[in-house]
Amino acid sequence: MNSFIRDLEKAISDEWTGYYFYKDLKSRTNNPLYVEFIEHAQKDEKEHYEMFQYLHYLLTGEYYEHKKEKVGFTTFKEGVLRALKDELEGAEFYRDMLLEIPNQQAYKPLFIAMTDEQEHATRFSTIYNSLR
Repeated sequence: MNSFIRDLEKAISDEWTGYYFYKDLKSRTNNPLYVEFIEHAQKDEKEHYEMFQYLHYLLTGEYYEHKKEKVGFTTFKEGVLRALKDELEGAEFYRDMLLEIPNQQAYKPLFIAMTDEQEHATRFSTIYNSLR
């Protein structure tokens, strides 16, 4: 259970970081489709953060106080590629966490996050491939 909690805490930090990363990334484009795709991922990251914090509370009796980290990038294209890689890694990480769930309450938030990360990867791949 301790390794699951450690992974859950990493997920909480990653989702918080992703939310603010996408806020910054979104500000670097005015393409309506890109903005829509990034906003969708940003909204989901916030929901994942909240679900994981609640799960942490259910499992430990407290919310996780995480470090506030910022993702640095110089160009929009670099940021999109970073987002794509992060989303693919996130889907894999949540899949692995699903195999270690301590109880049934952990299944739904992990499954939702895992499938959302795959969807986000598709969106970021679409953006990345359309950039010249």
